[in-house]
Amino acid sequence: AARDEAEEVDSLSPSSEDNVYESDDLLAMYLGLHFPLSGSKENVNPIMQHEHAPTHGLRFPQRVAELVRKLEPETTNNRALDVGCAVGGSSFELAKSFEHVEAFDFSSNFVEAAKRIQSGEELSFRVPVEGEISEEVSVVNEPGVDSEVMKRVNFFQGDACALSEYTNSKEGFGTFDAVMLSNLLCRLPDPMAALNAMPKIVNKGGVVVMVTPFTWLEEFTPKSKWLGGFHDPVSQEPLYSKDNLKQIME
Repeated sequence: AARDEAEEVDSLSPSSEDNVYESDDLLAMYLGLHFPLSGSKENVNPIMQHEHAPTHGLRFPQRVAELVRKLEPETTNNRALDVGCAVGGSSFELAKSFEHVEAFDFSSNFVEAAKRIQSGEELSFRVPVEGEISEEVSVVNEPGVDSEVMKRVNFFQGDACALSEYTNSKEGFGTFDAVMLSNLLCRLPDPMAALNAMPKIVNKGGVVVMVTPFTWLEEFTPKSKWLGGFHDPVSQEPLYSKDNLKQIME
């Protein structure tokens, strides 16, 4: 999830001041995104059911985690990293394929919710139904995500721009066969700080999956840090983030 730069990298507990992702409304939205089966107990469907319902649009966090598995990273230590894990739906999906998952987000609200779900607590949230009408629903995990799977995940509040420091300062952080960054890169104040850490944390033969819409906004990322999305000041040719990212990762 989006985050502002932490003042204290060493503390591993970045300040959440002015973090827009700490609100209860955003928490409810992300719980709905990460746990689309929520509401099944209350007969509240995530999408109005009809013949052409776009059900393929559900389970986005899980589908990204499934893509990681399908890429078949070489197994060195069977560990995965979920950077910007939000409320943990993608992390639990990764834990179905990896023995251990490190998962962190800049939002303390998101991480606390993930830990509560992991502990077996029945978490509920409200989903909008129509206008001012909403319904309270309970979080429901995906099939195959049980207590044994969930305990493979270590959730903590962290800073994606401090990834390089975590290899030295965070006990047990280590390296990974797979790293996942979903809807994160264009919400970091310094995307290169996260990207520069990849050679340090990815095992040989490992994979990095980044999913991003490149919706750069100066309220999150100074324009000088954008990977693209602007015109070359000399040639006036458009510079696209995907081209720059490909060059960086190669």
